[in-house]
Amino acid sequence: MARKVATPSPPLPHLAWSLTFHLSPLPPPPSLTGDKLLLPQAALESLLEAASQSAANHLQSTTTSSSHDPASWDYVSPYETLSRRNEARQQLPHPLTFRVTNLVTGRIAYAGIREFSAEEGQVVLSNFLREGLALPNLEQQQQQEGEDDARLFEARIKVEAINIPKGTFARLRPLDAGYEEDWKPILENHLQKNFTTLAVNSILAIPRLSHQPGKDFKFLIDQVKPEGTGAICIVDTDLEVDIEPLNEEQAKESLRQRELRKTAESSSGGQINIDGPKEGTISDGNFVRFNLKTWDRSKPISISVPEENVDILVSTDTIQGYPKLEEWTWARFDGSRPILILPDDPVISSAKELKISLQVYEQTFVDSNSKKPMPPPTNFLLSVTQTIHQNDDEDEEMAEIAPDSEICSNCKRSIPKRSMMLHQNFCFRNNILCPHGCGQVFKRGTESDHWHCTECRAFGLNTPDRNTYNKHMDIAHTSRRCASCDYSAGSLSELATHKTTTCPNKLIICRFCHLVVPQEEDTNFTAAVTGLAPHETSCGGRTTNCHICERIVQLKNMEVHLKNHDLERKSQALPRVCRNVNCARTTADNNLGLCSVCFGPLYSSAYDPTGQALARRVELRYLTQLLKGCGKSWCTNEMCKTGRANSKPPLPTIPSKEATALVKPLVTKEGLQGGYTSHPLHFCVDETVSKRKSLAEMLSLTEDSQGRSGWAIEWCIKAVEVVAFEAMDELDTMNKARGWLEKFAVKRDE
Repeated sequence: MARKVATPSPPLPHLAWSLTFHLSPLPPPPSLTGDKLLLPQAALESLLEAASQSAANHLQSTTTSSSHDPASWDYVSPYETLSRRNEARQQLPHPLTFRVTNLVTGRIAYAGIREFSAEEGQVVLSNFLREGLALPNLEQQQQQEGEDDARLFEARIKVEAINIPKGTFARLRPLDAGYEEDWKPILENHLQKNFTTLAVNSILAIPRLSHQPGKDFKFLIDQVKPEGTGAICIVDTDLEVDIEPLNEEQAKESLRQRELRKTAESSSGGQINIDGPKEGTISDGNFVRFNLKTWDRSKPISISVPEENVDILVSTDTIQGYPKLEEWTWARFDGSRPILILPDDPVISSAKELKISLQVYEQTFVDSNSKKPMPPPTNFLLSVTQTIHQNDDEDEEMAEIAPDSEICSNCKRSIPKRSMMLHQNFCFRNNILCPHGCGQVFKRGTESDHWHCTECRAFGLNTPDRNTYNKHMDIAHTSRRCASCDYSAGSLSELATHKTTTCPNKLIICRFCHLVVPQEEDTNFTAAVTGLAPHETSCGGRTTNCHICERIVQLKNMEVHLKNHDLERKSQALPRVCRNVNCARTTADNNLGLCSVCFGPLYSSAYDPTGQALARRVELRYLTQLLKGCGKSWCTNEMCKTGRANSKPPLPTIPSKEATALVKPLVTKEGLQGGYTSHPLHFCVDETVSKRKSLAEMLSLTEDSQGRSGWAIEWCIKAVEVVAFEAMDELDTMNKARGWLEKFAVKRDE
């Protein structure tokens, strides 16, 4: 009899759902990008109800048409039918895709859901969907609100749930000139983050990466596969993207813009050293970037550029990429003083590298239709020093006034007394002292260019080329919103601090999975205690085996665990090795301080409370070595006849009378039982131990992997003894012994 095979679960049925909403009069939030929309909470409830009804109808049709014979192949038990129905009622298609229709104009677009947080009866559309449905953007909407155009608030949007097939291919056509970037990875990232569907004849606007920030590059979706539906789903599918080449007119325009940029080319930047200034040029709209990798960590770092119109942005390697206008740790925008980084700053103490970006803040861009060249680049001289310079203002205050001089009440300069009257007549007539108390003196008629900020203590002077007041207000007192989250900052400095510290979308390299990921929001405030980002706290919860003790330890606790091992390692006492200088083993528990192998021939079970019998056995062994020798070709024992003959040059043979006189002082009871406090012993060993002794001596003369002082001979002997039984040859023994020493031994300088 054939075995009955379980029937696979049927696919989810088609979701039949549609509702009509009013267009929300509020602008879309910054997080609503791509083809996403917001629906009210009631829409989710109706979607679940529609999914339940569709599932019930689908299951009823499949069960009524199937056989009720339990022996049938397509038989489904009542319990399994009920289980499938309950499971289908709780499921929605993934991803949810919709057809969105503007009932006023008849325009159609395709969308995915962001969340169910809109007001009841309203739908919030992204700017991409607004453009696709011929709806006004935010600026047009505000203008039409001023004209009391009621049609805006009567816009009716129909949202219908549909099943869109998974896409396999999309062909894009560039609509603008200047097509120079490598767009494939940019498109992949942009589509993955912002889009659920792609519709034919829609226009994608991708932000440019270089030369013209703030402008978008546009692509037309020319063709999609499978064809016939007009749209495809790009979630959980392998999508092949093909970009058509530029036509002849676009290629000529791209070449013309490239030639224009060559007239204002910036320097390439690169590596910079302490007290090694770098000269270069920087054009508007570009950054020149430098790296500082080595410096004296006990001294402050001073970074300066004499040119006031060149701004300095500095960050460390904790920030991905180079510092940008809205993402930096230290910055200088006013051109007055250098950036001073103190050695006790916690940010610099753990940094491996400093990254420096230079820019001209007041940027101007070339119009793609303009024939005018770019403005000439700005020259700069970047210097990084670690010499503390005293401020010029402090020098002037500390300078002593000459006895025959006095201070002018108008310009506050030191003037000789004999010419004070002439100077004041000229000074009060031609110079004006700033009434706000900043001490600045101006030529009469130019005081209108001097400004004081009404919100802070900043002041400056406008020039024909640069409006420093507008720049200060833009940087210090203009609200800015983070492009990655909903945080709103009151100044550029607050925004930069947010993006480099607490922004949940700040990119970090996870110290556990080593991937570039967002650090996520610190809701439990654990980062301040542990120093781990929320992602690292979650990722570090995985476990692994300690390479020293093989215990199972969480990754985030491994650093503390290894520090405990390091404390245990440093607290260990020096190993006690065999008293025999030719041996390479640790000692055993006996009176002579020998290892068990060297002490074996001397052992006797006879009662010997005075140790005289043991002394005679040691004396006999010594005399046997000196008078007869061990006969081993590898022996190098100086207290052996064979070893003395093997040495280079050979040593003379010792006669019996001299041998007896030589051995007598070495075998006294006090000398033998003194252990390590007495003289060493010289007994012959086998070839293996002799080789281990040579390897241990070689290890004691080498340094560790960090180039620090190596290990004492006692630690090297123990390491070779531990790994000798696992090693394959001498080279393997050396490598494994070095690894053991790195883990467990104490270095000479610790």
